Amino acid sequence: MYPQSRFLRALGAVVVAAAATAAAPAPAYAQTAPSPVAGISGLTIRGQVVDPDGKPIVGAELRLTDPNGRLVLGRTAAEGRFAIEAPGLGRFTLQARAIGFVAAVLDVTVPTGDAPVRLRLVRQQQLSTVQVIGGTTGSRDLHPGADALLGAVSVLGGDQIARENVAFAQELLRKVPGVYRAEFNQGIVSGDIGIRGFNTESEIASTKLLIDGIPSNLNSGVSEMNALFPLEIGRIDVVRGTNDPRFGMFNLAGNVSVETAQATGTYVTSRLQGGSFGTQEAQVLGGVTAGGFSQTLFAGARRSDGYRANSASDKWTASGKWFYTSDSARVRVGLIARTHRLDTDAPGYLTRNESRRTPQFSPAFSSTDGGTVDSDHGSLHLDVRQTATLVWSLKAYTQRFDRIRYVRFTAAGAQQERIEDERQTGAIATATWRPARLAAKQFVLTGGADVQQQRNEQFRFRTLERVRQATLRDFDFSLDNAGAFVQASGAPTEWLTLSAGIRADQLRGSFTNNLPAPSTLPILDYGTITQPKLSAGIRMNDRLSAYANYGRGFQIGTGVAAYGRAPLRASVNDGAEVGLVAQPTSAWSVRAGYWEQRASDEVRLRFDNSGDSENVGRTRRAGLDVESTLRVSNAVQFWVAGTSQRAELTEPGARNAAVKGNLLNHVPSWTVKYGAEWAPRAGITASAWAYAQGDYHLTQQNDRGRWGGMHTVNADVSWRWRAAAVGLGVTNLFDRYMEYVWWDGAQTLHSPASARALFLTLTLDR
Repeated sequence: MYPQSRFLRALGAVVVAAAATAAAPAPAYAQTAPSPVAGISGLTIRGQVVDPDGKPIVGAELRLTDPNGRLVLGRTAAEGRFAIEAPGLGRFTLQARAIGFVAAVLDVTVPTGDAPVRLRLVRQQQLSTVQVIGGTTGSRDLHPGADALLGAVSVLGGDQIARENVAFAQELLRKVPGVYRAEFNQGIVSGDIGIRGFNTESEIASTKLLIDGIPSNLNSGVSEMNALFPLEIGRIDVVRGTNDPRFGMFNLAGNVSVETAQATGTYVTSRLQGGSFGTQEAQVLGGVTAGGFSQTLFAGARRSDGYRANSASDKWTASGKWFYTSDSARVRVGLIARTHRLDTDAPGYLTRNESRRTPQFSPAFSSTDGGTVDSDHGSLHLDVRQTATLVWSLKAYTQRFDRIRYVRFTAAGAQQERIEDERQTGAIATATWRPARLAAKQFVLTGGADVQQQRNEQFRFRTLERVRQATLRDFDFSLDNAGAFVQASGAPTEWLTLSAGIRADQLRGSFTNNLPAPSTLPILDYGTITQPKLSAGIRMNDRLSAYANYGRGFQIGTGVAAYGRAPLRASVNDGAEVGLVAQPTSAWSVRAGYWEQRASDEVRLRFDNSGDSENVGRTRRAGLDVESTLRVSNAVQFWVAGTSQRAELTEPGARNAAVKGNLLNHVPSWTVKYGAEWAPRAGITASAWAYAQGDYHLTQQNDRGRWGGMHTVNADVSWRWRAAAVGLGVTNLFDRYMEYVWWDGAQTLHSPASARALFLTLTLDR
């Protein structure tokens, strides 16, 4: 269905972006400071960053500042080594930062001579609760981010992300502990993620998504991150739980923050990939820095015939980031723009027998299923270092999400055309104060406010082979969300760290149903929804720390469910976690935590085509997380993460007493992820990792069996020689059958996942 010419046009955009970047003038070094002094050599500061045991720290962030405040950024590479070029001669301050360590500061004089610089980082008073997957351990945030929280936080580094073979960016989260994903494999509805016992059915909007600090959920709560390609992503932070005060709506089970790449030098990285099922992919990322100006351009295109019949897809993305930093590094201003197009078929669902006999089959009634996604994003960013202790930031954005889906679930049903047209505008302000007099106590006060306006339209039509027959839905609604938070944290003693915060949100808007005649409803009166947050960390000794946190989240209905005159109560969700972080040796770390979340009166989407929701009663979710990483040597590392969880309906009310105590649908009983990394010598990297999950119930009645259990293994190997790298990857190595299953009221419907697939990747750096 998809001609090669469309892919070639998108590939042309990639080439144009690469040419534009390559044609830009190259400065003499790869950072954000002014050009080095002409005719003077020996300005490079070389050295190593290590931990208290002398072990190298890879991915630590370096900040070189001169007396005038000019800033140069860098990051440690293999063996914790770095080379950072000064903008001239004289005295400089060099700072190194990494997750789990106190920042180290060193005064250096340029030229430094031949002796390398060595910075030894001291561990924080409490061992970090953050698990890092990959080599990115620094943070570029002016304000406290995910890695400052005392709770379950995972950071997925850019080196890991770049190696993944994924059709959609959301699949990258499969490697993150405690995160599970439903593989719907139905065109633009590719899948969704679950955290902390919430299911993946889009019944409950439970996970907040941010891309470069900008909220990126649809009104339904769906996390729309599939416009991104792996090469464009520098880092992903995943917070599980309710103790993060920065975000309100959708921040129920946790949040996902994606940081895209930004130029710190002049370079072009190109990646070409080909593989199973007719997959072709091209990505180009280019950056230019000159003085205080940086430009980052990205373009990517991917097409695939798909594993199943009638599952071809074609997508492309183009983006740009333009930032300027003043000579004093006090002010940084920038613009980010992105456009994306996805055009895909959908293979439909199979009966149980069909899925076992012919998993690649697509039923004839689904032959015209599929859809498109068009999205555009633009945002302005301003960061100001007002004083040495006070910083503040402003962001403003506008974005649109247009989705069209044609779907027919069974032969007995009719095809529907489903249209969602969403426009979002908003602004975010954040300020952080670190008073010098309380620096020894690590005191930080941060606060912020944000507002988002949504203008949304939803349509549904009964169609016959994509020809409209009747109008089924015509909704037009607005949703305005305003929120603010404040949080204070510090370490009053050497063994205790405390954090306390509170957030408040308000909602406004109206809803118009244009069928059969226009009628308008106000938003339900939720009042001011307050969400207190508390966290504590206790250092028992150098090798063992404990933590505890509490937080409140909230949930409202989506679409029509948020409006009306008869009350549909907001659901209040109280969550808590206690855990231990241990580092028995410098090479072995362990985190274990028990968590629980209780909802007052959970709101769930009704799957009856009404677009409405209902209160189902009180629920309880609880689980145990265990994560461990073992570095056998500099060349070998093992990791494992497991979650055992239970999500149940504790009090459904008298009308539904029969389902009291039942398990909630589509929540796997456990997840396990484990893997190994091997780098025998410079330029060669190999890894293997596996994902397994338990099965789940399909209905609230728990009477349709348990489905969805799986265990899949993936592997990759790459070899780099100078500026080129070749990679070979395989997904579902042992070719195991996996599927997503749901109950349509009469039968189970099945969507098989892909069989074994091979991919060859070529990467070129300039």
